Amino acid sequence: MKTIYLRFRKSVFILMSLLLMGSLHTQATKVTVNVQNFFFSPSSFSINLGDTVVWNWINGTHTTTSLTIPGGAVAWDSPISTSTKKFTYVPAVVGTYNYKCTPHFVTQGMQGNFTVVCPTPSVTISAGGPTTFCKGSEVLLSVSAGGPFSAYQWKLDGVNITGATASSYAAKSSGGYTLTITNNCLNTATSNSIAVTANKKPKAEITPSGPQTICAGETLLLTVSSANNQTYQWKNGNANIPGATNTTLLVSAAGSYKCKVTKTNTGCTKTSKPVDVSVTCKNSEPLADLLVYPNPSSDYFLINTTALSLQNGRISTYDITGKLMETYDVIDESTVIGKNLPAGVYFAKIFSEGKTVQVLKLIKN
Repeated sequence: MKTIYLRFRKSVFILMSLLLMGSLHTQATKVTVNVQNFFFSPSSFSINLGDTVVWNWINGTHTTTSLTIPGGAVAWDSPISTSTKKFTYVPAVVGTYNYKCTPHFVTQGMQGNFTVVCPTPSVTISAGGPTTFCKGSEVLLSVSAGGPFSAYQWKLDGVNITGATASSYAAKSSGGYTLTITNNCLNTATSNSIAVTANKKPKAEITPSGPQTICAGETLLLTVSSANNQTYQWKNGNANIPGATNTTLLVSAAGSYKCKVTKTNTGCTKTSKPVDVSVTCKNSEPLADLLVYPNPSSDYFLINTTALSLQNGRISTYDITGKLMETYDVIDESTVIGKNLPAGVYFAKIFSEGKTVQVLKLIKN
């Protein structure tokens, strides 16, 4: 029973050793020791952890048998002869391994040794694409030389990136990226640094000068946010509007207007959210003077809605940015509005049954 247990433990150790070796550097080498006459050749050498030692029969009848070896290492005893011409051993523990040829050790002093050291790791990273781009994009950084290793940690400007523990990393932010690796001997190394620049996209927000529902013949001024080193292209839907390359656009037709803003020094672009403009009422300019008075006013505005025959009438006032300021239900033939409005330019939209029937410009002194 004890023999079975020991064999089982030895088998487990060998399996773990093989797994350990599989995680070491891919540049593992093989050293061949020729066994002939009464000596091993070479009789002494150094290898890295993960390298392989192969004893190769040349002539005679010999063995390779471990003597003193590092703690935790697997002992060996194998014939080297015409019937068993090779024996392979992969050390799993650093240290010095002494071995002998059993039949010729005492009489001929036939022995050898090798030292297993843990290699000093090195690692190089490279980028899989451009390292300068606009925010929202990324570049894949990965190991290009060295490895695989037992542990990886990516850093941005020297600070660990949480969760970035694979052999590659998708960089999205500006800064200097490095990779620190650890081999199975707990030796570490840090890679070269790669500088990544993620340029900001421009601001692209449209401000209308008034309500987005206008009457035929009226216009609405759209203004997009502006800054230095920028170009502009207005669109209706997805189609460019020829010549519309300023920060403002005066529209008189229904449409879905947006503006593509480009930073000339980086090439980064952003397209604004659309501003939907509708033309839903007939222009009643001849009635304008009759509908509202006084206008301009320093106090209130009186709107006479008799001529419009309103059903479930409502009047809403907006500032020049389109912000709703006041709403009134039309109960009588005349409605007083705007008494509490500060000085400025406003638009009054008159609704009947939920539809816009008139838009009036108000000036408050």
